[in-house]
Amino acid sequence: MGVPIKEHPGRAILVMMEKFCNLTGLSTSNILVVVLDRRRAWRSLHATKFTEHTARILLQVYGTVFHMNQGNPFKLKALVDKWPDFNTVVIRPQEQEMTDELDHYTNTYQVYSKDPKKCQEFLGLPEVINWKQHLQIQSTQSSLDDVIKNLAALKLGKVKQTQCLLYMVSELGKKMANSLLDAKNPSPNDNKFKSIHQKILQLSSLDPSHDALVNTFWYFGGNERSQRFIERCIKTFPNWCLLGPEGTPVSWVLMDQTGEMRMAGTMPKYRRQGLITYLSYIQTQALNKLGFPMYSHVDRANHIMQKLALNMKNIRMPCDWNQWNFLP
Repeated sequence: MGVPIKEHPGRAILVMMEKFCNLTGLSTSNILVVVLDRRRAWRSLHATKFTEHTARILLQVYGTVFHMNQGNPFKLKALVDKWPDFNTVVIRPQEQEMTDELDHYTNTYQVYSKDPKKCQEFLGLPEVINWKQHLQIQSTQSSLDDVIKNLAALKLGKVKQTQCLLYMVSELGKKMANSLLDAKNPSPNDNKFKSIHQKILQLSSLDPSHDALVNTFWYFGGNERSQRFIERCIKTFPNWCLLGPEGTPVSWVLMDQTGEMRMAGTMPKYRRQGLITYLSYIQTQALNKLGFPMYSHVDRANHIMQKLALNMKNIRMPCDWNQWNFLP
């Protein structure tokens, strides 16, 4: 049997995240780590070597921890199975945030495991994942599928996997965004952003009253709980939109608690005018200045957004974006 679960300051987790994304200067004052095994002494992970492949599959976890380090607005915490040589990391909300048993948008877990075949016992603990709730698990590791399906069967529930393509903004993409947006005189033959250049549309940001509009067009939304989640993201994280002549949003891009660029949408009347492309460049330029990790997922059937990612020189990751929705 393992020792009782304890909470511990998680500086080493942040050191690892810094190595993955080559970012420095992050504070660690608000990171908590749940540890199952502390038989070994505390030691730094500075000497640990991580491969590029490992860095890619930890992207979602890093994006979430980045937000935790920016004031932790979604009140999340990090958990590991043992210390210091952990195998599995889970990012999840604090218990007081998970009051709605049916709200899988809030009851969301990000998981990374060095060896997915050895993480089932840890993920099955009620202190780690509350399997009595409607929940969703997100990971860039498709290899977790068998473990999660096994746990769902043991918990007598149902689980559905959604798998999408994962893209990361490249350095070339960042330079393209700066070049395009800093251009004083766009080419008269370039009609891609014609309506914006002619001041028909106005760059702005969403306010909470726009949550219903975003919710209507979000693939994973369309219900009361998703609207509350969208409202929280609008209030908490950077977002951009274009306002039409009536002063209402016609196109928008948001960010969620994992640091992912998502929930983009355009009103049907304004589609095929390059508005999402324009806003994506705006978003890329702004978030790059703030030091945010930048990545997004695209449905395999959404060829328009895949073409956009290609045109923006985003890098297609060798791993996938995975989400498992569990119903007890």
